[in-house]
Amino acid sequence: MKKACPVCGKEFFVLRKAEEKATYCTLACLTRAQDIESRGVTFPGFVDHL
Repeated sequence: MKKACPVCGKEFFVLRKAEEKATYCTLACLTRAQDIESRGVTFPGFVDHL
């Protein structure tokens, strides 16, 4: 399945069994999302699945 990263917008592929858990394309984007969330800043369309 193809998904779009809510942080950078890059499209990435995930396995079907991980499609509901996989949100970010890389650990760098996950870390960035956690850092931004801790500051209270969000992206347009940001998915709150942390």
